[in-house]
Amino acid sequence: MDTDARWHQDLVAALHVESLFISSGLAFPKPEWADSLKPTPEESARAVANIRAWRCYLPEACVNSMIEDGWQWST
Repeated sequence: MDTDARWHQDLVAALHVESLFISSGLAFPKPEWADSLKPTPEESARAVANIRAWRCYLPEACVNSMIEDGWQWST
């Protein structure tokens, strides 16, 4: 469990990063961009292959955590 001080530090850091993001001119994703964010069939096939490989040597809880964090798309 985070202490109050740790929570405060995390919030300050998040706000700092957000302000840097905005000042850099980068745009936040918009709902109409959703179609461009969908994985291609090739990306989906690679993600499935990654998950199948992980299940051969990692515990299921570990694989589930990796999926929740989106690792199947980045490896």
